[in-house]
Amino acid sequence: MIIDQKKTALSYRCPSCGALPTSIITAFSLSGNHFKLKCSCGKSELNIEKLPDEKIRLTVPCVACPSPHIHTLSQSVFFSDLFIIPCSLCAIDLCFMGREDKVASAIDHSNKEILMALGNNPMEALGGMKGEREETLTDPQISEVVAYVISELHDEGKIYCKCPDNDGEYECTMYNDYIMVKCKKCKASTTVPTDSTIAAHDFLSADSLTLS
Repeated sequence: MIIDQKKTALSYRCPSCGALPTSIITAFSLSGNHFKLKCSCGKSELNIEKLPDEKIRLTVPCVACPSPHIHTLSQSVFFSDLFIIPCSLCAIDLCFMGREDKVASAIDHSNKEILMALGNNPMEALGGMKGEREETLTDPQISEVVAYVISELHDEGKIYCKCPDNDGEYECTMYNDYIMVKCKKCKASTTVPTDSTIAAHDFLSADSLTLS
């Protein structure tokens, strides 16, 4: 079985708490055409939509503007080594995508620039951005492995739902600490934890996935 190896680490700056929710997005993640990356504070989300022409539309929350920023990217840009979306008003970096190491470096560099610009009270101004990021970031390698296992089960026809003859249409939604797999036809769903290696361990050896 051949699995599409295209992937990107995607992160955005939550305008509410300052955290940086991060997930690994694979080509399989885009097969559902639409999913959301949500912050654990529950007050923001980044929407990702694959368009009919195969381009990707991102709706990115902004720390400065009342409305989110909408960007349409080619898949070559989305899956490139590094691409950063700044706010056009204040130039703060809002969204990062690319290789894990390059995204991590870009986030650290962006945070340092913000902290220098904010002066004496940077933590208060950004809702404790650095501390929140350390507490809420999911280990991207866990999300990556879980996403690949789900992709394998999907390709092997081993995801089961309530549809007759198992004729389901599945989509994945990545959250900060779990991945939800849902059938768009019968609405059956299940979640797979990605918040720790222990929580994800049992799933990594699964030979099927049943939605309820």
